[in-house]
Amino acid sequence: MPAWVRLLQDVKAAYIQPGNPEEADPADRRDSIQIEFTGGDAGQHCTAARALARTDYGIIVTTPTGVAVDSSDCLSVSLDSS
Repeated sequence: MPAWVRLLQDVKAAYIQPGNPEEADPADRRDSIQIEFTGGDAGQHCTAARALARTDYGIIVTTPTGVAVDSSDCLSVSLDSS
């Protein structure tokens, strides 16, 4: 795991997801870091992780109530069913 992940607060777990070398877009070939947070706003966590990762990795963030992906400009999708 890259050392910058330790700079983030409230991380429950982090995983590297291998990129797909057969993708046409180079951004889709890079590895992604999936970071699971204990709480907070997925979009804000995604933006912070994106700044630390630069272009080295894709970012996927999950919280108990949302998901955000850097390829969607870190827009958070709510998982809250209420």
